[in-house]
Amino acid sequence: MSQKTELWDQRLLLVLVAFALLVFVAGCRPKGSGGSGGPSTGPDQKPPQAKEPAGPPPSSILAGRTLHNPPALSATGGDASRAVAAFIDWAGASLPEEHEDGRKALAAARGNKDVVKAFADEITKAQRTDHSRALLALALLGEMRSPDAEQFLRDFVNQPFPTDGHKTTEGEIIEQTALGTLQAKAIDGLAYLQSPGANEEVLTQVSKHPSIIVRSEAISAYLWNQKDKEAARRTLLQRVLKGEERYIDQITRVEGERADSFNPKLEAYLKAHPEVVPPAPEYEKERRQEQSKDQSRNPGPPPKF
Repeated sequence: MSQKTELWDQRLLLVLVAFALLVFVAGCRPKGSGGSGGPSTGPDQKPPQAKEPAGPPPSSILAGRTLHNPPALSATGGDASRAVAAFIDWAGASLPEEHEDGRKALAAARGNKDVVKAFADEITKAQRTDHSRALLALALLGEMRSPDAEQFLRDFVNQPFPTDGHKTTEGEIIEQTALGTLQAKAIDGLAYLQSPGANEEVLTQVSKHPSIIVRSEAISAYLWNQKDKEAARRTLLQRVLKGEERYIDQITRVEGERADSFNPKLEAYLKAHPEVVPPAPEYEKERRQEQSKDQSRNPGPPPKF
């Protein structure tokens, strides 16, 4: 009798295992898929909404592109505008190993007033239609380090700052953030110039600009571009708004810097300024509170056996 029961138990176990595997395989199949796991045309699936055909993959675009060949910025007159537009396009698609090619081309065009004006015109136009292009063009103009660009950059930084606009659910005004990020990039260009007028403009914006985006970048950019860091810190301490002194200590991660170099600097900064450490997420607070409650509860007497 015991042998029959054991045989029956084995058969029942095999049936249960086979059933479990069947359920598992069915559960792994994509919802609405057919037996082959391919795409479904069932009622719960919507057809693709895109009307335009798919573009070429990035690999094919890069394969047809000649590296280390930025457009020349030697043109004058109307040709300068076309050359600058092409250079911005090239810069937007460039690879990290081509950045030095771009810097050399911009440095060579430093004295070309027509190129500087063409960059300014591109920035003005893109500011209304293409924020990312305007940001890139401002970075390129700042990299030129041309004295002819100083007045444009100063005027750009002093554009009237919006007081109202479209608000996010967190209360952020989109128009303020958009202009603030562009003006911060213009500040970078002024600080890189290091002319007396440009330096004074940067220091003025340290305390006068209505946006913390621009004020903090003015502090960082001024300190970064001054050779005498201690003298720069003393100057900034005289200009910075009360309560914003910590921005003088903010750290910058340079291109190519490894985590083992950057992380200790970040830890030191957070230790010196614990007020900038973000609070724990709400769910983490609740978990800790529940854990504390569980530990404080009296479990009662042990069970009797």
